[in-house]
Amino acid sequence: MSPFWKIFVAIFCYISGIVGLGLAVANASVKPPATTHAFVYGGLGLVFLIAGIVLSRRPRY
Repeated sequence: MSPFWKIFVAIFCYISGIVGLGLAVANASVKPPATTHAFVYGGLGLVFLIAGIVLSRRPRY
């Protein structure tokens, strides 16, 4: 994968992760709480954040 696309996908993953965690907090704080949606958004947010971290690491040789 070229460096341009790797950075582009990493930024997309970071933004998606932050939005997912924000939606998880928003769904968990409503009355009554939408816990199923909160868990799904939180899980996807964490997956995207981990993917962004993995993509933005320097290669080890």
